[in-house]
Amino acid sequence: MLVVKPIKTKSSDFKAIKRVYEEVFPKVEQLPLWFLKMRANQNKAEFCSLYHNDQWVGFFYTVLSKKIAYVFFLAIDPKFQAKGFGSQALTAIKERYADRIIGLSAERPGKLAPNNEQRIRRQKFYARNGFTKSGFISIEKGGVNYDFLSPNEKVKAQLYPELMHRFMKGRQAYYLPIKVKEVNE
Repeated sequence: MLVVKPIKTKSSDFKAIKRVYEEVFPKVEQLPLWFLKMRANQNKAEFCSLYHNDQWVGFFYTVLSKKIAYVFFLAIDPKFQAKGFGSQALTAIKERYADRIIGLSAERPGKLAPNNEQRIRRQKFYARNGFTKSGFISIEKGGVNYDFLSPNEKVKAQLYPELMHRFMKGRQAYYLPIKVKEVNE
């Protein structure tokens, strides 16, 4: 079973977080770690480390408001992947933020997408763990479309851009999403 440990920005876990963050997420999806730490210090977000038997296996970074907890980054160290830790992390996230709407974004599958198989696998993984399409997508930098996924039944489309606007304040060059659009599927 995974143990979730909220961490302060001076934690020794940041060496591992930085390594996995830079390895797992494409450069275009990364924000500077100093910025993520700054927002965590301002209580607009939080870093949590994931441990299994006292071994660090990954982390998640959640952008927070009173209404919503948006999982901006979730990563399991590649040497610990395919061991069920991703599913355990999502269960822990649902428990940790049970008093809020929980959301995350996943690239929409598309026949022309260069990583379409990976997108399909990711969407199936989230669905197996109770995160389903909320009825809206975000269109982000580079024109990439993301499904907003949530274990909650009703999610107002505007909650996500409002949250990100508050989170990115002063950093509009990184503003995500560029556009939110409701979809009927």
